[in-house]
Amino acid sequence: MKAFAAAAALGLMLAGCEDGAPERNVTSIEIANPHSEQLKGMSELYRNLGLRRALIDAGQRCKNVERAAYQEQYKSMAIWTAHCVDSGDWAIFIAPSGDVQVRRCGNLAQLGLPQCRPIPEAKGRDKAAR
Repeated sequence: MKAFAAAAALGLMLAGCEDGAPERNVTSIEIANPHSEQLKGMSELYRNLGLRRALIDAGQRCKNVERAAYQEQYKSMAIWTAHCVDSGDWAIFIAPSGDVQVRRCGNLAQLGLPQCRPIPEAKGRDKAAR
């Protein structure tokens, strides 16, 4: 009888256990990034110049940013992508503090970072006119 009572008690305790991890309410907070917001508000020309400056300041080669686009938030940083006519595609990570890191789009996978998405061609721009 004692064995049956112990087994029943153990069965009731195990019945109270959940399958897997318990649910958690997670709140996501996005930190304001005034530097990225400023880029969003600029004309295409000034935005491309600003992103080129970030690349040059990071010691990379970029004769001219042909096209650029905001991609997404990653952790607390804004990711912008830029295509330089002479050095290809770049990811530019802008922190809320204004700190900038640049990486070649081709290297992002091995670093475990979000992949660059293709940058659409600028509206009204003809490739032959360049």
